Amino acid sequence: MIMFKRKLLVSALALGLTPAMVTAAQLEEIVVTAQKRSQDINDVGMSVSAATGEQLTNLGVSDVGDLVKVTPGMTYTVSQNGTPLFTLRGIGFNDYTLGASPAVSVYVDEVPLAYGALTKGVTLDLERVEVLKGPQGILFGQNSTGGAINYIAAKPTQEFEAGVKGSYGRFNRMDVEGYISGGLTDSLSGRLALSSTTADEWQKSTTSNQELGEEDVFKARGQLLWEPTEETTVLFGVNGWTDKSDTLAAQRQGLSLQIPVAAGSGTDEVETQRRIDVFNALQSDANKGPRDADWDQDRDLDRDDSFYQVSLRIDHELTDSITLTSITSYSEFDEDYSMDRDGTNLDNSGIDSVGEVESFMQELRLSGSTDKMEWLVGVNYATNDVKLTERILTTDSTNTALVPSFVVPDAWIGDSETRITQDIEDIAIFANIEYELAEDLTLLLGARYTENENDFSSCLIGNDLGMLTSFPLISDLVLGNPLTFAPAAAGECLTLDADTFQLTSTPTTDTLEEDNTSWRVGLNFNATDDLLVYGLVSKGYKSGSFPVVPASNTNQLGAVTQESVLAYELGFKWSMIEQGVQLNGAVFKYDYEDKQVRGIVLDPVFNQLDRLVNIPESTVQGVEVDLTMSPAEGLLVRLAGTYVDSEVDEFYTFIDFLGNLQDGINGARIQGDFSGSDLPFTPDLHVVADVDYRWGISDNLNAFVGANMTYNSEANATFGNQESTRIDSFTTLDLRAGIEAEDGSWSISLWGRNVTDEEYWTNQFFTQDVVARTYAKPVTYGLGFTYNL
Repeated sequence: MIMFKRKLLVSALALGLTPAMVTAAQLEEIVVTAQKRSQDINDVGMSVSAATGEQLTNLGVSDVGDLVKVTPGMTYTVSQNGTPLFTLRGIGFNDYTLGASPAVSVYVDEVPLAYGALTKGVTLDLERVEVLKGPQGILFGQNSTGGAINYIAAKPTQEFEAGVKGSYGRFNRMDVEGYISGGLTDSLSGRLALSSTTADEWQKSTTSNQELGEEDVFKARGQLLWEPTEETTVLFGVNGWTDKSDTLAAQRQGLSLQIPVAAGSGTDEVETQRRIDVFNALQSDANKGPRDADWDQDRDLDRDDSFYQVSLRIDHELTDSITLTSITSYSEFDEDYSMDRDGTNLDNSGIDSVGEVESFMQELRLSGSTDKMEWLVGVNYATNDVKLTERILTTDSTNTALVPSFVVPDAWIGDSETRITQDIEDIAIFANIEYELAEDLTLLLGARYTENENDFSSCLIGNDLGMLTSFPLISDLVLGNPLTFAPAAAGECLTLDADTFQLTSTPTTDTLEEDNTSWRVGLNFNATDDLLVYGLVSKGYKSGSFPVVPASNTNQLGAVTQESVLAYELGFKWSMIEQGVQLNGAVFKYDYEDKQVRGIVLDPVFNQLDRLVNIPESTVQGVEVDLTMSPAEGLLVRLAGTYVDSEVDEFYTFIDFLGNLQDGINGARIQGDFSGSDLPFTPDLHVVADVDYRWGISDNLNAFVGANMTYNSEANATFGNQESTRIDSFTTLDLRAGIEAEDGSWSISLWGRNVTDEEYWTNQFFTQDVVARTYAKPVTYGLGFTYNL
């Protein structure tokens, strides 16, 4: 029975909020490192959600996006390019190209993963995950206006341990993960973990018998833990993954032709009308389901992505109360993928992307304690070098038949490449103290000063006669030069200078230099032994960014400047031990300045084109409640929700190519002042619930059943209440049941995810001539097992 209680406790801890269970004998701390030191989660004066590796397995959490099942206030979507986008309490960044840093940063053992595309391997062999909400620019300094997600990997042990877990489910999806850990010498231990995920296709073409969605992912992590003395600990780690899966196709929902009428369009009117007719002849989008999609049938839509990282952490106790910590990491990421963003079998918005990232990070810090104070000071240096070539295929688009055939036959824009480089350097100093003002009152003070430099270059290359002919012709027409119709040289940069309309010929370069000071002030008041009340005011920044866009003119290549969030939070954490209840709550308000978004500006030739823009002022406010309770032995119930009221206070404006001030344009290609709008991808209400019931069926055997529910209210993928980009409300329900050994050595389970087969999507967007969306998977189900020696 002791082991059964321990298993119940583990499930409670996995829900992320409470060490308060049925009896005092079951109490253990949930230890988190949100302040870069070990603390009971109920002693941390900020909103932190945590989940153990066991709970992540039970819930089928296989990537960062699945954390919405355990983290109220977190939303996740798949971008147009297939990269993950995270939002916490309305704070996020909806750019999706390589080199676009997220507003919610991700770490493994405090080592940053600079971009969303690098996060695929984070869920391997975990001890727990912590989600910190609100600006985290003090101790987690990389682009943390929205929050930080820190995964803590399971560490090497001196005792021999080994285990395997796996599952088999619908679409022949097979997940297998195993680990082995143990001592190599008296002072050296090691751990190795491997996993493999394979699955068959789940998307079906609506115009052919082809299918898409095959998965093939391999992950690995190796660690060596050396403890040469009682004062020194050295942890060396190597981790990596490969992804050879199919990319997923977008699912077309409607048409939004960029040129709906050929006459007077300034294009080859015969060819443009042919394209218009082809789009209008596409079969109806009605009655499509989550599995129905379409894509270019003659392209291999798959990935060949890989990532590896090496890290070294050294902790050395200089004295009984002072510790020196060094964290060093180096990583490389390579991507090579093709995808279809428009949901048709036309060559309208296809992408081939080849890129690489090299990242280096070094952090040094001193931490210590006195009778009344915990303190920490440090420096951090990081570099991210990004190279990307993104090929855009638009042969069938309505706005790319610019040169009439009688002038230059078939000189239509259909194949272009954008080549960018970014060399990013950050250096920061930071400090944090927690000072005991009185026995029950603690003051928190922290600050980080950061300098950032981003050296950027961009070049638009033409791979067909249309590209090479059109841009010189546009330049000659604007400048009044004699029209020679001579194509540009192969490999020449084609972007037009926004001021002179001359071809740039060479890469456009720019440098963005910024600095900022993040800070926070807080008070923790232990009203009783079981009740913590806290107040926190903090300010965080996210550095500026350059776009990856096929730029018609250099105006599109301007950087967005750094954004900032001034956050106010008042909350409590109440452990009612005798009642078996943990209740946490918080109210918050964020003043959001210069929010970075992927916006649209007017172009003299192509009408509307992408550009990064800043939204001057926005406000986010809300309330969060999280209740975990055990009303009966073996039964654990959690209900948590976040209500968010977001509003744009001032929408962006821009100077058009004629020098006139214009209202901004939203993602639905509508121009106007969208002040008063909700922020994108921000539902008013997000609720998560989990029920877990366990009971003994023999001296050596337990049974369990459980359910997890997630609800998102309606949201929008852009500013304004546009039907064309609406994300409907949805509710998903997951179920689980099984048996397990009393000592926890093995378990067998049945599971189902989205068992009600809810049809829902997390993104809906305009791309070239269509409106498309990204559906989530339909119902899946299967068998799971775990075995530990």
